[in-house]
Amino acid sequence: MPELPEVEFAARALRRWLGGRRIASADAPESRIFRGSDRKEFSRVLQGESLDWIERRGKYLLIAFRGGAGLLNHLGMTGKWVRVPPGAPLPSHVRARLELDSGEVVAYRDTRLFGRIAVHRADELFSLPEIRGLGPDPLVDGVDAARLHERLARSQRPVKVALMDQALLAGLGNIQATEALFLAGIHPARPASSISEKEAKELASAILESLQHTLKIQGEGDSITYVEEPRAENPFRIYGRAGSPCPRCGTTIEKIELGGRTSAFCPRCQPR
Repeated sequence: MPELPEVEFAARALRRWLGGRRIASADAPESRIFRGSDRKEFSRVLQGESLDWIERRGKYLLIAFRGGAGLLNHLGMTGKWVRVPPGAPLPSHVRARLELDSGEVVAYRDTRLFGRIAVHRADELFSLPEIRGLGPDPLVDGVDAARLHERLARSQRPVKVALMDQALLAGLGNIQATEALFLAGIHPARPASSISEKEAKELASAILESLQHTLKIQGEGDSITYVEEPRAENPFRIYGRAGSPCPRCGTTIEKIELGGRTSAFCPRCQPR
């Protein structure tokens, strides 16, 4: 599932692909990707447009065009943007496409249709409720250990569940929360309120380390493969590795379910 690093990858790729180009045409077949928005507006307002800026907040992409149109995009569970060379066939599951003046096509693919594209004015993107409700973005705002500790201290939820709350920190999901808790040596089922100030400081550093590690793995190319895709390699230290030896101590990694999500942990490195 796309989390902060995967969405950051998309933002960087779209800046490269759309920068300095004009959109010759835009279209989208009928699908629920445009729920709450008008897909016909997507085609109408983007034709002839050129990119002004792209920002990312948490798991959201905010895309602004010079004529004043804007897009809010959430990749959901399987969404991704791809670039298609001139004349090449489109891949499967394309839900929206931008044909550029170069003949290239920038297409939004989404197999499971949990992603979303909404058309707005560019100057209102940051004031949308979805964005205003987000907590600090670790890459944009950093992770304030004191604030993190103060917010966790209020919650009796498992710390893993609390970390995936987008109002606490924007962009963390199952993967990054699992990895960060392992790096910090914190059991995912511990009550958030039990995290000490020292542990919160270690956790803040671990969150940033995990995000930077993932971004480094992904690189700066034009394509990305999500870990859940068929035949994809798992580049993570502990996520998805239940039953394997811990990379730190060799103990067998275990898993539990928290908040409807599977959480891998090392019972020795992350004592409860």
